Amino acid sequence: MKMRKLTLEEERLLENFVTDVYGPVYFIHSLPEFIIPPINSKVSRRDTSWRLNILESLTDGDLNITDYIPKHNIPLEKAIQKAKEFHEKWVERFGHSSIAEQHLMHLCVEDVSRLLSGDIELMNRRPAFIEWSQRYQKPTRDKVVIPQELEEKPDLKEKFLKVWNTCYDAYEKLVEVLTNYLAYTEEKKEGESEEKFLNRISKIAFEDARYALILATKTSFAVALNALDLQDIVRKLFAHPTKEAKLLAERIVEQGEKIAPSTLRHLTPTPYQLEVNEKLKEIVNTLEFEEELAPSSEDVVLIDYTGKDTEFSPLDIVVAHILFTYSGKNFETVKEKVKRMAEEEKERIIKKAIEGIGEFDHLIEAFKSVRFKFQLKISEASWHQLLRHRTIVFDYSEPTIENGFVIPPNIEKANASDILVDAIKASEELFVELKEKLPQVSSYVVTNAHKRLVIMNADLWAFDHFANLRCTKEAQWDIRETSFKMLGLIREVAPQLAFFMARRKRA
Repeated sequence: MKMRKLTLEEERLLENFVTDVYGPVYFIHSLPEFIIPPINSKVSRRDTSWRLNILESLTDGDLNITDYIPKHNIPLEKAIQKAKEFHEKWVERFGHSSIAEQHLMHLCVEDVSRLLSGDIELMNRRPAFIEWSQRYQKPTRDKVVIPQELEEKPDLKEKFLKVWNTCYDAYEKLVEVLTNYLAYTEEKKEGESEEKFLNRISKIAFEDARYALILATKTSFAVALNALDLQDIVRKLFAHPTKEAKLLAERIVEQGEKIAPSTLRHLTPTPYQLEVNEKLKEIVNTLEFEEELAPSSEDVVLIDYTGKDTEFSPLDIVVAHILFTYSGKNFETVKEKVKRMAEEEKERIIKKAIEGIGEFDHLIEAFKSVRFKFQLKISEASWHQLLRHRTIVFDYSEPTIENGFVIPPNIEKANASDILVDAIKASEELFVELKEKLPQVSSYVVTNAHKRLVIMNADLWAFDHFANLRCTKEAQWDIRETSFKMLGLIREVAPQLAFFMARRKRA
């Protein structure tokens, strides 16, 4: 992200609110909570450091900086020492995690690989992330993480850089071709200026051209989390197979110590965390698998759901939970009642449960009683959006080239598929070599177009929220297609629980 040289006055101002004025990892602190979200939100669509956004907010009249600089002369050293002793006793010695949970922190990480950012966002489901977006911004050629492991393999490093440049050349060419194509095929909206029209089609071009980029492409993210969840993520970073992750963990600890000197403890990964993945990989590698049973050409498969092959359907289960909640009867009594109910009566209860529901409303808790499990084969571009849905549980394989790839429809229509395919082939050749010689680095050269296998396990409440966001016209085409396929499969097995979904309609 872009960071300029600051004036001495600007540096002194920022030092009040960030732990590092120039480094790629830092914490925001000492600002009112309501100010931080709008500062963070600018980043998905602007390639500027959060620190510059803070400066802008503090100096352009939006905020009166004098309101946030302490005016008192009260000595805080004694209070700080007492707090440190408290944390050391109750958090470090006795492990009272509820105290660490009360410590809210705002971490900013700039110029990390797209590969690692995705892994971090799945390390803990509770923190809230916001990320630099390839959908709205065009990365520059220098936005690439060169894995440190390659420094000891100069021949592989040279090949890595060649693949990066090949893929980036393809990206730039696709942006150009798609922009020209869309200029002739997209219609202007009513009242839309030429500048706004060009800006809109440029973003569509960025969105589709990014399928040529590899997972080593740099991104940046901000995350709001408590100290306990930060400890969990740091431990997992130290246990991560890449040097990039371990270096990031060290930087986070270094910066965190500046504002949380006694809450960032127990950061060493356990032997279990260090060993479990490799142990399981070794076991799997010794197994011989038969040919796929019932192979499917479909990228979206409903593999299981609550009530499958039982006498109690998904509809029965949700109705039972509604009756349990509002009747005060025990669950066995409720189940017997549901068994004797006519289908029309059960459907009437469901319709009453969602009567008047708006496009921004959530379902009641009873809908969490039913789960649907899908196997998905989706592009890395789509996966990076899907994993943001924190209430859904995912099992996922590592990035690979073995599941094929996606070509965006606009690229096909613009007769530019060869540009993308050539970039994909270059990445695949290096992937095969890295998989043999330096396997922990191979994932960095997988493209956004390559497909990943994912199991998505969502309760009906979470899926309703997901579909309400991802089945709109505004949603990116790739994840929207997957969302409608999943919704269609739910409608096949539980139509009474799906008719109200995807109700949010945005242009």
